[in-house]
Amino acid sequence: MKLRLPKGHAIDLSYTKVMGTIALTEDDTRSIEDLVMLAKSFVQSGAEFLEVGAKVGCNGLDETRVSSVLGAVLNAVNVPVAVNSNSKEIIEQAINAGVAMIISNDGLASEGVMDLVKDSDVLICLHYEPKSKICDDEDIVAKVSEYFFERIDACLEAGIDRKRLVIDPSVVNASVSARLKLIGRLESFKSFALPMLVAIPRQLPKEDRFMNENHVLSLTTAIFCAAAKSVQIIRTSEVAEVAIAIGFWQLMSSKTKPYGISKAIVRRLRTLRDTLRDLKKHHKDK
Repeated sequence: MKLRLPKGHAIDLSYTKVMGTIALTEDDTRSIEDLVMLAKSFVQSGAEFLEVGAKVGCNGLDETRVSSVLGAVLNAVNVPVAVNSNSKEIIEQAINAGVAMIISNDGLASEGVMDLVKDSDVLICLHYEPKSKICDDEDIVAKVSEYFFERIDACLEAGIDRKRLVIDPSVVNASVSARLKLIGRLESFKSFALPMLVAIPRQLPKEDRFMNENHVLSLTTAIFCAAAKSVQIIRTSEVAEVAIAIGFWQLMSSKTKPYGISKAIVRRLRTLRDTLRDLKKHHKDK
C-alpha cells in the first residue's frame, strides 16, 4: 500500500511507520527553536511523519502558536507534516504553508472547513473523539464505525477523493475496558479500506494517562498494532521507544517480507542506534 501525498509524492506503507507528535500547551515555555530541535530529534529517532497541534488545557484550547511552530517545523525537516486542528483559520494557514495532512477531530464539520479542504490536495485524517465518555456497556467499535460512515460520506459528497482519506479509530474518552476492546478489534476497521493511524499514547487533544503511565503497555500495544497489519502509522510522543519496539518486531518477522523492506528496517534500526549513542554522549558531555 502506498499513501499518496500532496505534489505527487507518495510513501510506502508496507510496514508500520511512526508519526512524532508535538503537543503545544497553554503554558508552554519552549521556544520555536526548542520545538524545531524536538522535531529534528523525532526524525532522527525514526519518525517518518510529524504532527503539530495544541493540547487542551485548564482554560480550553489555545492554538495561538500552532501556525508559527508548524511553519518553522516545515522549513526544518524533510518528512511529511500534519496539523491537528478543527479551526478554519489554522487549517487554511497550514495548507498555504505546505502541510501534508489535516487531522480533524470533528470530521471537517466546522463551518467552512470542508469547502476549504476540498479545493486542496492535502490528506485528511478522520479521528473520533466523543464529548461524552463511552462506557463498558456500549459497543465502542459500532460507535466509531458509525462516525466514520457519516464523515466519509460527507467528504465524498463534498467532492473529496477517497484516496485522500485516512482514519484514526483510537479513543481516549472511554473506559479502559472499552479502549482495550477497541484495540483488540482494530481488524474491524479494515472494511473501510483506508489507511489507518492509531495514537499510542495520545497527547492531542488531551493526554492519554492510561498509557503514558505504563510504558510497557504502550510498547506492547504498538507492537500489537504493527503485528495486526491493519495499522499503517502510529502517532506517538515516545518516538524512539516505539520505533525501536516495532522495528525489532518487524526485523524478527522480516523473513516473510521482501528483501528491500527488510533492508529498510535494518537501516532504520542502525540509525536509531547511532542517534541514541550520540544523545547519550551529548548528555555525558553536559
